[in-house]
Amino acid sequence: MIGVGTNLVTCPLQPSLGCVYKLVEVNGSPCLKLTEDEEKMTIPGVKTIYRLYDTAGHPFMDLMALEEEPSPTAGQELMVHVLGQLGETKKVIPTTVEPLHRTYFRDGQVCEPLPSLPEVRNHAQMSLNQLNPAHRQLHQPQPYPVGPT
Repeated sequence: MIGVGTNLVTCPLQPSLGCVYKLVEVNGSPCLKLTEDEEKMTIPGVKTIYRLYDTAGHPFMDLMALEEEPSPTAGQELMVHVLGQLGETKKVIPTTVEPLHRTYFRDGQVCEPLPSLPEVRNHAQMSLNQLNPAHRQLHQPQPYPVGPT
C-alpha cells in the first residue's frame, strides 16, 4: 500500500482539505496499524465517543471506548489514558457524560435524518461556547485532552 500526501498532490497556493482515514475493523476483525510514530497508530476495534463535563458545565475531555464497553456514567471514577502522553493514566470523575457518536449512514443508506445546516451551525456554536476559556483562548490555549479508557 502507498499513501500520497496532500502537499505532494496539490499546489501550495490552492486550498486543500487534509483528511485521515483510520481502518479499525474489517469484517468484524479488529485491525491495528503499527508505527514508531505514536500519533499515527490506531487503536483496534469499533469505538464510540463520550464528552465528559466538569461541575461548571465545561467539557474537560473526550473519551473513546470500545463499542461493546459499558457507557461511562456521571459520578463514576474513570481511569483514562490521554493520547500523546504514553503510559500515563489519569483519574477523572465527570459530572455529566454526553454520547457524541451518531450513525447517519449504514450500508450506504441514510438511517437517521440529517440535521439542517442551521442546526449544525447552532450545535457547533453551542459546543464552542461551552468550552472552558482556558481551551478557547487564542494565545497559549490549554490542550483539550482526548483519550481511550
